[in-house]
Amino acid sequence: MKIKNFKSLSSKIVLLIMLISLLSVLVIFTVFERVNKKAFYSVEMEKADLVARTIEPLIALNIYLDMKNKTDEVITQLLENPNILAVKVLKNNEVINEIKSNEYAHNIEESFIIEKTINQPNYKKKLGTLVITYSNKNYKELTNQYTKILLIMFIAFSVLFTLFSLYVKKLLLPLRKIAKSLKTYSPDMEIDIPYVFQNNEIGLISKALNDMQKKISQYSKKQKNINQYLEDKVNEKTLELRKQLYIDTLTGLPNRHSLLNDIIGTNDGALIIVNIDDFKEINDFFGQITGDDILKSFAYKLSNMFNKDHYTTISRLSGDEFAIFFTKKPLLKEFIEISKKLVVDVEKMIFLYENNELSIRVTAGCSYQIDNVLEKADIALKSAKKQQKSFLLYDEKLNIEEQYKDNIEWVKKLKIAIKDDKIVPYFQPIFDNTSDKIASYECLIRLIDEDDRVIGPYKFLTIAKKSRLYSNLTKIMIEKSCKYFENINCDFSINLSVEDILNKDIVEYIKQKIKQHNVSKKIIFEILESEGIENYEDISIFTNEMKTLGCRIAIDDFGSGYSNFEHLLQLKIDYIKIDGTLIKNIDHDINSQIVVETIVNFAQRLNILTVAEFVHNEDVYKKIKSLQINRTQGFFLSEPLEKIDK
Repeated sequence: MKIKNFKSLSSKIVLLIMLISLLSVLVIFTVFERVNKKAFYSVEMEKADLVARTIEPLIALNIYLDMKNKTDEVITQLLENPNILAVKVLKNNEVINEIKSNEYAHNIEESFIIEKTINQPNYKKKLGTLVITYSNKNYKELTNQYTKILLIMFIAFSVLFTLFSLYVKKLLLPLRKIAKSLKTYSPDMEIDIPYVFQNNEIGLISKALNDMQKKISQYSKKQKNINQYLEDKVNEKTLELRKQLYIDTLTGLPNRHSLLNDIIGTNDGALIIVNIDDFKEINDFFGQITGDDILKSFAYKLSNMFNKDHYTTISRLSGDEFAIFFTKKPLLKEFIEISKKLVVDVEKMIFLYENNELSIRVTAGCSYQIDNVLEKADIALKSAKKQQKSFLLYDEKLNIEEQYKDNIEWVKKLKIAIKDDKIVPYFQPIFDNTSDKIASYECLIRLIDEDDRVIGPYKFLTIAKKSRLYSNLTKIMIEKSCKYFENINCDFSINLSVEDILNKDIVEYIKQKIKQHNVSKKIIFEILESEGIENYEDISIFTNEMKTLGCRIAIDDFGSGYSNFEHLLQLKIDYIKIDGTLIKNIDHDINSQIVVETIVNFAQRLNILTVAEFVHNEDVYKKIKSLQINRTQGFFLSEPLEKIDK
C-alpha cells in the first residue's frame, strides 16, 4: 500500500511566505553590506588621496629648490597622522626620502597605497612620485560595526516574518479542518462542518458547504430512483440490441454474427452457403417489398427443410445469401447428396406475387472442413458461379486461395510500381511491307519489378482492372508515350480499351497531353475490337473528336472472338490490326488465309491500311506479304525495345 504525503495548503502558504521573506532579507542584507563596504572604502581612499594632494605642492617646491631637509620635515609631520603608516618620495625612480611609522610593520598588509605624481610648480613636468601608505583601520572598524547592525536587523526581520507566517497558518487552520471533514464526504451520510456560526469568511464558506450538502443529499435520493429506472431501461435495450446483433430483423433467422459464434463453439462441422441467383432482377422488376417477401418466404421454407435435424442451424448472411451449418456433420457422401438435393428442391419452390407464380434458382458453395469453413464455403460459391455450376464442394485442388493471394501480391506490386515510377512504355516497330522500313512504333506497357525484371502486361493488366488501378496505368502510358515522341519524327500508337474511351476523365487527359506535347499528327489510338466496341454511339463520339484533332484510329485484334465489319463503316477507321490467332498459322491454315483475305479485300475497298500482328517466323512473314497486307509487327522482325534510335 502506498502512503501519500499530505501537506495542507496552509502549511504550503506559510512555508512559502517564510522562504520568500528570508530570501528577500538575505538579498537586501547582502546588497547593503557590499554597497556600504564599497562606500566606506571609497571614503577612506578619498581621505588618503586628499592628504597626498595637499602636501604634493610643498614637496614639489622643496624638490625643485633642492631642499631635502625641508622635504624630510614635511613627511615627518605627516606621520603625526595616525592613519599614515609610511611616506616615500621618488625621483627618477630612486628613493630620495622615506619615513615609516612604528605601526608600519604591524599594519603593512592592511593598508592602502596612494601614489601621486609630483609636478614642477606652475609647470606639468614630472619631478618624481609621492607614495603614501595609509592605514585601513578605520575602514575595518566601520565595516564591522555596520555588519553587526545588519545582522541584528536580519535576525529581527526573520523573527518578525516567522511570527507573521505562524499567524497566517492559524488563520488558515479552519480551512484545513473543513477540508479534512470533506475528505470522507458521501451523499449517503451527513458530515459536521465546523465554524458555521463564525462571523467571517470562514463562517460563510462553512455555511455554503452545509447548504450544498443538504441539496446534494436531496438530489442523490432522487437520482437513485432515476438510476434504477435507467438501469432497467438499459437492461431492456441491451437485450434488444443483443437480439438485433445476432438475429436478422427481416427473416427472424440467426445472422452472420450468430453463425460465427456457432462455428467457434464447435470442434467439427460442415457448411453450405446458398445464394439466390439474379435476385437483383427480382427487386428491380417486382420491387423491394416483393423481394423482401420472397426472402422471408425462402427463409421459412429453408428452415422447414431442416427443422427435423437438431444438428443444423439456418442463418442469413447477407441480402440474398443464406447458410446451413451442420454442427454434427454427416458422412461426406451424404453431405454432398444433401447439398445437391437442396439446389433441386429450391428450384421446385413456388412463390406467389399478385396471383403470379415465381420461382428462383440458387447456387451452393460447400465446405466439409471446419478450419476456415466460412471462407472456404464462400470460395466454393464464387468458383461455382464463375464456372456456372449450381453446386461446388471446396477442394484444395481448386487452388483458389493461391489465386487470391497471387492477385493480392500483384496489386501490391502494381501500387509500388506506380509509386516508384516503374511503369514504362516499351516500343515495338511496325514495318512497311513495301519499303521494309519502320512506319511506326506501338507503345507497350511494362512493369519493372523490385528486382529490375521487365514484366509484360499479361501478368498484371487484368488484376489492374479489378483493383481500379487501370486508369492510372492508362494515364502513365499516355503521358510517357506522348512525351517520348514529342521530339521524334515518327508515328506511334497507344492501346485504349472501351473502358478508357467511356471514362470522361481519361478522354480529357488524352486531349490535354496530345496538345501539351504537340503529337496529334503522330499518334494512333488502337481500340480493342473484342471489348464492347459495338457501342457505336459513344465510340464514334471519341473517334470523331480525335480525328478532328488530327489523330488516327486503329481497331486492334480484329478477328478475335466475333468480328463485325460494321465497325469499319461506323467508326471511320484508319488501320485494321489483324489478330494474332489468324496470323500465327496462316502459312499452312487455309481457313485463316480465307478470313484474312476477306478482311484485306474489304479494307482495301475502304482505303484502310492493314497490319499483321504476332508475325513470328519467316514463312508467316512471306505469306502475309503475298496477301498484300500493308504492314507487319512481330518478334520475327523486332521485339519491343526499351529505347529507339532517334
